[in-house]
Amino acid sequence: MKKNWPALFAFLALLTSFGAGCSDEPSILSINPEFDFNALNDVTYELIEDGSSISHLEGHNIADGDYEISSSLLTIKKDYLIKLAPGRYDFSVWFRQHSETISLIVLDKNNEYRLVNGSFETGDYFGWSSETIFKGESNLLAFDNSSIVINNEILDSAFAYGGEGNYVYGMPLAMTKSDFEEKMGRLVSSSFILGGSGFITYRMGAAKNADLAYISVVDSISGYELARYGNPLFDKNLTGLANASLQTYQADLSAHIGKKIHFVISDWGGRDWDFLTFDALETYLESPLENASEAVDIKPVAGAGYIPNQVANGDFSDGLNHWHVSAVAGWQKSDGTSDTWRVHEGAAKSNSGGDGSRGLLRSSFFRIDGSGIASLEIGAAQGSRFDKDTFVSVKERGSNREIIRFANSRHNGNEMIKYYIDLSDYQGEVMYFEIIDNATESWDTIFVDNVITYYENKPVFDYGQMAVNLNF
Repeated sequence: MKKNWPALFAFLALLTSFGAGCSDEPSILSINPEFDFNALNDVTYELIEDGSSISHLEGHNIADGDYEISSSLLTIKKDYLIKLAPGRYDFSVWFRQHSETISLIVLDKNNEYRLVNGSFETGDYFGWSSETIFKGESNLLAFDNSSIVINNEILDSAFAYGGEGNYVYGMPLAMTKSDFEEKMGRLVSSSFILGGSGFITYRMGAAKNADLAYISVVDSISGYELARYGNPLFDKNLTGLANASLQTYQADLSAHIGKKIHFVISDWGGRDWDFLTFDALETYLESPLENASEAVDIKPVAGAGYIPNQVANGDFSDGLNHWHVSAVAGWQKSDGTSDTWRVHEGAAKSNSGGDGSRGLLRSSFFRIDGSGIASLEIGAAQGSRFDKDTFVSVKERGSNREIIRFANSRHNGNEMIKYYIDLSDYQGEVMYFEIIDNATESWDTIFVDNVITYYENKPVFDYGQMAVNLNF
């Protein structure tokens, strides 16, 4: 049969026009082809054709959720763009009958050395994740979007936040100070490589008690807390909301250059000024600033060497030896003293200065061994907010992560109640106790005794004697 070559060539040309080649007239126009790590902008393209004719995008592991298509716009989201290194990127946009190539530029703003949205300039917590820490109650979460507030709002009289840009983390105008104090939570940043000079800067206000409101630097690989900073410039002589104004701090982390790290902002307390205001966390500096206050590391010291399976002096027969009384700013009473802890009738008690005394007592390290069961006795700790203000915390050495928090839920006057703690999931790991009294009213004190961290065999007890984790 004689072949019709002209017709065959015409048919092949038609197939090509419906394949991977581009049409003669472009269907996409670029409006803003640059992604700026400072601006955290989406990248948008104008569509000449109806967007419903687009099948999908290909290139650089882009997925369906990384872009949006309307009838007139194609938008590549910042959530995807923050993961790209600086440079030029080409993508194929597939229509029903052809494909076109679009390009964008990711600007070099030292992206890999900086966390995402360190100044909250997106007006929300983009780049951060928030977590509840108290009974999972979302209404008590400190870090919700209502707490991203306008930087130049007047707090009290002539005092404003003094942050950077348009937004800061602070107290909503519609909320009272006491209501905001009661909120708790943790806010976790994105990870980045520490570079430049190794110095970082940030602005912090409020945070009167550095054991309960602080920012941590965490190794993203090991989970260890590398440093912890509070607000030592809190001034108890200021009135109104003046202490919510932001102080500029600078921390020397040069010993950790090259590590992948992130930040955790913690709000653990529910009393006077037990909250933070925060802004302008900058992690890439070519050289240190000249006019910032030095940030002082206050993280608990992680001891080295052999760790026994029994906490030292768990019965307080040797007074408070082997227990550490925290002296960070915030626990002191109005007269400047902090004589909270004493041993009385064989127990450690936080009432040396009366029920209004407050403080933190930290044990020695102990290794989880044997049955993995620990126990201790608690007395008093029965104020109206006992489960929030007077409690026991078990924390992991190095990361200082709270494993369990529990309170004297079975209190009945002065009787010491025994609680069993199941730590068997952490065999071989090293822990410590923190005993916290953050309360000031009648019976707002805590007694602790007979701390036992090693049982060779699992002791006999029922579920009602178990310590109930308040963080679930």
